Amino acid sequence: MDWNVFLRELHVLGTALGVGGSTFAEIFAIKFAKDKKIDIFEHEILKVCITVIRIGLIILTFSGLGLLVLWRMKLLGSDVFYSGRFLAKMTILLILIFIALLMNFRFVNLKLGSAISTASWYAAMILGIWRGLHASYFAIMLGFGVFVVLVYFLLEYARKTYLKSK
Repeated sequence: MDWNVFLRELHVLGTALGVGGSTFAEIFAIKFAKDKKIDIFEHEILKVCITVIRIGLIILTFSGLGLLVLWRMKLLGSDVFYSGRFLAKMTILLILIFIALLMNFRFVNLKLGSAISTASWYAAMILGIWRGLHASYFAIMLGFGVFVVLVYFLLEYARKTYLKSK
């Protein structure tokens, strides 16, 4: 197995951990909000989800840096590094890191931060899968902004619907 394959597999693993951890953190947070308090058991489950998300972010970041180094060594052209899709993925990764720091130090509302984080993980996954996307950076980021708003309102709807049903 060469370095390119190894780093790509790590990149996919990091994305899977991030998307999965983010999804389960949202599901559990909505479920645990029913009684308006988080007990120790529920807190431990959410801590595990957050740890999985952090591990995914670390793996994604470092495997991505490794891929960048390999691509530069292969002297790939500027069409790779200046494509809208690539720049959007880098921006979304920076948003993920920044929002994680803001949430860690409680500088951002938890509902807003979790919506941005969840939308960012899914957007990064979609952009990684959608290889044939030839859109501008502005178009992708505009779509991402709409997607964040959509995820925020979907999570709010899920919270309200679940709280009413119980």
